[in-house]
Amino acid sequence: MRRVVFLLPLLFAGCSCQPDPVADGARPDAAPLAHATPAADATPPAEGTLSSVASPTLSAVAPGAADEGTTVRNYVYALLNRDRSASDAYWSGGRTSSRPDDAVLRDIADLRNLRIDTDSPIARDTEQPSRLREVPVRVRAITGTGTFFFQGWYRLQPRPDGSGWEIQGASLQPVVQ
Repeated sequence: MRRVVFLLPLLFAGCSCQPDPVADGARPDAAPLAHATPAADATPPAEGTLSSVASPTLSAVAPGAADEGTTVRNYVYALLNRDRSASDAYWSGGRTSSRPDDAVLRDIADLRNLRIDTDSPIARDTEQPSRLREVPVRVRAITGTGTFFFQGWYRLQPRPDGSGWEIQGASLQPVVQ
């Protein structure tokens, strides 16, 4: 057992979580290292392999903006609070159509509680970064007469000013539990 205890510090000596002063160019006797930039004609890595070059734009919306799942959850909570102007503001153009895609959820009478579970967003276009995302959802709605379940998705796109995501469309179907 003592040998294991003495070996543990050796295992963590080269931990990648610690900054390497040599790699960071912090040696006093060396010039700072230049960061390499990818060549314009460089071929992309094969699918399924990790790229060592990070994309300069990781999202189609501003840094710090709510992610897709949070946007959908905030929208549903605005529905629960029966704040139609706030919930409509989450849709493209700031309003829904005359018959919203998720009318089945918006029209529930005597709504007492809503629970929404979101899965990871799925890119629905080939742009980099994706500008059309689909968020799979499962919804539980509790009313005065019972509990209802729905599943489907909300499709989101960046707001025109890039400040966050807005709902472009939805598809919800009742589920028998």
